Amino acid sequence: MTVEMELVGVRVQMPTNAPILLLRETGGQRRTVPIYIGGPEAHAIDLALSGTPTARPMTHDLLTTMIEGLGCTVSKVVVTELRQGTFFAELSIQDASGEVKVFSARPSDAVAIAVRAHVPIFAEEALIEEAGIEEEPEEEVVEEEAMVEELRRFLDQANPDDFKS
Repeated sequence: MTVEMELVGVRVQMPTNAPILLLRETGGQRRTVPIYIGGPEAHAIDLALSGTPTARPMTHDLLTTMIEGLGCTVSKVVVTELRQGTFFAELSIQDASGEVKVFSARPSDAVAIAVRAHVPIFAEEALIEEAGIEEEPEEEVVEEEAMVEELRRFLDQANPDDFKS
């Protein structure tokens, strides 16, 4: 069974500076699936999300244009599995006769094309069960932020004598 996902965006994980593609369930538990991707792919997705024009077509732009030029359409992307630390995806292309062909793809490439073609992104339920992360409830995040702010105020006003026993 596949579950519709929304592209949250591309983030950089600190301290490694590794780009991560974030997909979140549109419904249900709203679990997020983080997928490590390469820098060029992160840049390509970010350009498409922001609508930033480039002087020359990037690879994903070229591929999307070629698919359309051949009378086909990208119909969907499905992130299918996680095998030995590697994510896999499938790109579905429908030809003019209505036949759908499915191609194996890296999730980063498939998502870069999905953004350009404005098609839905899905993930297999089993993959979400395995790799999905449940978000912290908003209340806990607010409480943590309040505790951090209280600690900052304390440290701003503290002096070394406060710590002598």
